Amino acid sequence: MGRARRIPLWSRVVSQLRDPLIVVLLAAVVLTLVTRDHTDATIIALVIVFNTAVGVAQEVRADNAVAALSALSAPTARVVRDGAEHEVPAAGVVPGDVLLLGEGDVVPADADLVEASALLVDESALTGESVPVDKDAAAAEPEAARLQAGTVVLRGRAVAAVTATGAASALGRIAALLHPRVEQTPLQRRLAGLGRVLAVVATVLCVLVFALGLARGQSAEVMAVTAISLAVAAVPESLPAVVTLSLALGARRMAARRAVVRRLPAVETLGSVTVLATDKTGTLTEGRMVVERLWTPRGTEAEVTGTGYGPSGELLVGGRPPGPEQLDRLRELLTAAVLCNDATLRPPGPGRDDWTALGDPTEAALLAAGVKAGCDREALLREYPRAAEVPFESSRKRMTTLHRAPSDRVLVCLKGAPEAVLDPDVLREDAGLLESAAREAARLASAGHRVLAVASGLRDDLPRRPEDAETGLRLLGLAAIDDPPKEAAAATVAACHRAGITPVLITGDHPATARAVAARVGILPPRPPNPGPPRPGAVRSVRPTTRW
Repeated sequence: MGRARRIPLWSRVVSQLRDPLIVVLLAAVVLTLVTRDHTDATIIALVIVFNTAVGVAQEVRADNAVAALSALSAPTARVVRDGAEHEVPAAGVVPGDVLLLGEGDVVPADADLVEASALLVDESALTGESVPVDKDAAAAEPEAARLQAGTVVLRGRAVAAVTATGAASALGRIAALLHPRVEQTPLQRRLAGLGRVLAVVATVLCVLVFALGLARGQSAEVMAVTAISLAVAAVPESLPAVVTLSLALGARRMAARRAVVRRLPAVETLGSVTVLATDKTGTLTEGRMVVERLWTPRGTEAEVTGTGYGPSGELLVGGRPPGPEQLDRLRELLTAAVLCNDATLRPPGPGRDDWTALGDPTEAALLAAGVKAGCDREALLREYPRAAEVPFESSRKRMTTLHRAPSDRVLVCLKGAPEAVLDPDVLREDAGLLESAAREAARLASAGHRVLAVASGLRDDLPRRPEDAETGLRLLGLAAIDDPPKEAAAATVAACHRAGITPVLITGDHPATARAVAARVGILPPRPPNPGPPRPGAVRSVRPTTRW
């Protein structure tokens, strides 16, 4: 996406000088110079310079912060032109180019898929959703066969034909929304009205004084000086400086709280806010998936503490560390989830202040939970090297991996959506256990969690088709995964309520997930006594999406 046109400095200065009160001050400078009152002219001019400088500086700093969106665009791209592969700057990609994309690439332009292999794309930059989306060139839904600028390839590879670039792309349209038509704030309207009243009143009084003086026989020169002096005295030279200084202090305090104020008058506008619409993912929540609860068929239900992908946190059963038998069951569940996994966790390093993940965030959350239970993925893979796999597909809603076990047998690990795993054709469990697991999965899902079922089994040899191993397995348990609220979210929502502001949550998540998050942060009551239309300060779910 091309760079946005920079606003020249002179245009910013002119915009500041167009304020009606500043126009009155400029007229006052001219009048004081006419009367040769250089001291007052200098003071008024300094007030104008101060007001203009502070306003321009604030706009420049805010625009520089907003310009960081350009970092979302890929710096380079691989394209096929004239039958040969070339690496070109992302800004040089044009409609009709053929893109070659692999894991970790940022999509430089909107494009239609031509070929795709196990393609998984992170669209959180556009949709705010923390769960990545599978893409397939042969998908029936147009969105599933289309890539958008600014998204990131998490897994797989693709060949795509560019359809839109720059301002016409999805990211370009979002950038255009950052430059709406500027409207005056309530304070600006009142100050503009005051400036017009002062200008009219001062002009009328000057004419009146000048006329009365001439009628009394005073000389025209004396009365002109008197009328001009009256006009200068009627102008409140310090008012713009006081207003600008107050707004600048407000902007500084907001900047200390990591809020970008693009235009100084917006500081005053925030005081008039009555409804606050907020996104969920990454705003109220961490923006990273975390395993929050684990359930095993033998009745062990554990809470997983900690946030993010780091190793900090532990497993708790009833608020206490699990006993040896309970820990063995939980480790068995997480061992299978860690082996049946394609994600990778990266520790803090150069350019990274925290643990990050490569691959599906849901799988990364399972890896992080495994670390908290003492499951080392590298050690497990050395003990159980992967021999075959059946990748996740949206039609199957599950993934299976086969591993060589130390006993010369084959360990089968499977995970997926409960409805795809809690199946008598997959699990060798009695109907009562399957029904109990299905009820627990439904309970966790109604609480807003994304639920995965995990199973495993041992086979004597490696089947010719890996899919043939997906039968006769044993259920190990369920994992409830969520994007947890930020620590400060509940306190912020409570502060909004105290200030008379109604918070509204807008998200593309499933309504149950959205309602659960809204209840946890205080936008909705924890358990509404009468489910029905949400009250003001509620939830709007615009596009339910799920991968598993």
